[in-house]
Amino acid sequence: MSQIQIPYQEEQLNINILTAASRCIELSVREDLAIDIKVPVGMQWEMVEQYVDRNRQKIIREYEQAKMRNHQALQATMELQNGRIQYRNGLRLPFLGEMTLLLRIVQIPELEETRIYTDPAAGDSQILTIKTDNDDQDFIRYCVMRFYKKCAAKLLKEKVSTFAEKMQLSFREIQITGFVRGTTPRFPRMSYQNIEIRSQKTLWGSCSRRKTLKFDWKLLMLPAEVVDYVIVHELSHIRKMNHSRAFWREVEAMMPEYKECRNWLERHGQEYEIF
Repeated sequence: MSQIQIPYQEEQLNINILTAASRCIELSVREDLAIDIKVPVGMQWEMVEQYVDRNRQKIIREYEQAKMRNHQALQATMELQNGRIQYRNGLRLPFLGEMTLLLRIVQIPELEETRIYTDPAAGDSQILTIKTDNDDQDFIRYCVMRFYKKCAAKLLKEKVSTFAEKMQLSFREIQITGFVRGTTPRFPRMSYQNIEIRSQKTLWGSCSRRKTLKFDWKLLMLPAEVVDYVIVHELSHIRKMNHSRAFWREVEAMMPEYKECRNWLERHGQEYEIF
């Protein structure tokens, strides 16, 4: 194995040059942040150096993204009971991969209406306030879920619309209900019908045969890049309702770094079951 170094801030990044029986050059950043470039057997060293020089910014960008993903896992010190997070004053909750949501629970007189709202805090943080006369953990969790669902309804709609346009997928945001029995509702090709935010026990997202996109409410807790991957994944199912090579080509065409996001979900996705 040979190495090439490139300058990065006040240090040097070591790039491992590996040979592989392939016709393409493949760049990857491992979980330990080691940078590997696989090149075809017999490729001249001068050509390898030229590739690294031409793609220096891409290499640095993928290294920084991998470094960020490594720091966007949940804290290991959260208070749990029976495998569930305990919602207390001062608890920090994740929002798009950052622990920027500070929970504040305010007790109010009995029978007063529960209120849920946010206020800005220092830096990019926000204070999520729940004013309620019910301090039951299941109810507080329900209130937190309502907040995330409301945010998801807005943000995911915007992101789905943006990616659908880039992927040349038309859409109609409607509910398919109340059609006449015995008839078959007609769907435009390559479109999604509706977005649902719900509790998905095993999946972060899904795409039904009727082109309804369903996302778990906890999706907004994940890093923004991983959220984008889940959306692109489900939109790609509109064209390919499987996980064939053709499907993954659809995903890769829109998101070349999808493998890193998929690996992040495999490593850290289960951590969010505590919510």
